[in-house]
Amino acid sequence: MDVRLAGRRALVTGAGSDGIGRATALALARHGADVALHHLRQAEATARSCRDIEAMGRRGLALEANFFEPGAATRLLRDAEAALGGVDILVCAAATLLRRPALETTDEEWERVHRVNLQAYFATAREAARGMVARGGGRIVMISSVNQWTPNPGLVAYASAKVGVMQLARGLALELAPSGVTVNLVAPGTIETDLNRDALADPGHRARKLDLIPMRRIGRPEDVAAAVLFLASEAASYVTGTTIVVDGGLELRP
Repeated sequence: MDVRLAGRRALVTGAGSDGIGRATALALARHGADVALHHLRQAEATARSCRDIEAMGRRGLALEANFFEPGAATRLLRDAEAALGGVDILVCAAATLLRRPALETTDEEWERVHRVNLQAYFATAREAARGMVARGGGRIVMISSVNQWTPNPGLVAYASAKVGVMQLARGLALELAPSGVTVNLVAPGTIETDLNRDALADPGHRARKLDLIPMRRIGRPEDVAAAVLFLASEAASYVTGTTIVVDGGLELRP
């Protein structure tokens, strides 16, 4: 597939860590896009990613925002538009993970997970869509999870936010389709990211995960970035409101 994104301007949230956001930002730049990378207290790592992007001949811009603060997601999108001259591609990849039984989860923890994993997706997508509609088109891709369908013990807050993201994307896709703006999801399974690194460092936990994955390997951020790249491209111009699952066959298991 020949993906050409020259002249496109992208914002990728959650791109400061060594994970899906960073891999996606680099993939978009590799195919011609200028990219703003959102991070939270990861200035050094994000600066390295920006240098990598600039080495490709594209613009790389680091923007910091704390989604735990009201209004931060809206301000981030507006800052990205001001710096890039607009946002044609929005990838919502920022996430926080809480592993805790529901009966031990506090109201504050619940709100924190939903503010980052759902509310910030809505706010950035809403602001980005306004500009995209005015320009006659755009691409919004939200990183969800197989947990949008499959419950797991200790992940009630996280999974419920991902269910919300799924319906957010589908609802936006329906509303925005006449304007040429597509909205889609990528649902990863178990991926080697900073979010999962501590859990996967436990050999027992890793072995249990591998037993559930028919392809017998843990996914890489680049696996997810490839799906995002397709959805951000003209090749997916007639695709909206759907989910691409990137899980090595995990969801095939009973």
